[in-house]
Amino acid sequence: MRKMILAAIALSFPALAFADAATDAVKARQDNMDARAAQVEILAKMAKGEIEYESAAAQEAAEKLVEVFSVDMSGFWLPGTSSEDMPGVSYAKPALWENGEKVGEIGKQAYMAAQDLVQLAGSSKEEMMAGLGAVGNACQDCHKIAQARKN
Repeated sequence: MRKMILAAIALSFPALAFADAATDAVKARQDNMDARAAQVEILAKMAKGEIEYESAAAQEAAEKLVEVFSVDMSGFWLPGTSSEDMPGVSYAKPALWENGEKVGEIGKQAYMAAQDLVQLAGSSKEEMMAGLGAVGNACQDCHKIAQARKN
């Protein structure tokens, strides 16, 4: 009996390790998306006039956005970490894995738009707004395909 219990425990370790890896991957990608959103929020508040446009602050937010976009997220999208696999934890639709190539292209567009934003953000509010619009459009395109609604 003791051997059976030990064997059952030993066999459960890979499942536990995957659960931890899956949860860690979801948390890492959510943290990255939150970091992106924090920089976009600063720029959006400037664009809306909720806070005063300051070229140095806009430039810094744009540069941080590119830095966050530069993180290699390839290890964050493990199979089995969709919203269907991990309800209430993951908000990535299964369609993300089904349309990985398209999502990857949108990600590249968002990254390029963020790089362009770095060139524009410190110039003027109007230039920043134009660059921010391109970033926002790319983000929305990806979210339409890949992000499930949070309850």
